[in-house]
Amino acid sequence: MYHPNEVIEDIRERLDRMVLDFKALLEEKKQLETENKLLANSLEEALNKQEILSKRLDTIRQETLKDTKGITHWKTETRKEIRSIMKEVEKIIPQAESLLANK
Repeated sequence: MYHPNEVIEDIRERLDRMVLDFKALLEEKKQLETENKLLANSLEEALNKQEILSKRLDTIRQETLKDTKGITHWKTETRKEIRSIMKEVEKIIPQAESLLANK
């Protein structure tokens, strides 16, 4: 059997270890909370950046769509103008041939 002083010393050592473990756990908890706050802030910043970039992308898409519509309109107008010029050239060719034939 153990002597009562040994039992008391053993209990004291266990309590000391428990206190040290508790302090270590408190420190670890504090570090994890700090890390968690940093990660939460980082996530918030990333979400804000994502929102800004999404808005930028939407703007670029709208501008691109507008430019594409502008190009389509320009192509249509250019084709109309070319057809008009071709009609005029077709009218002038017989006149030019007749002038050349009269020389």
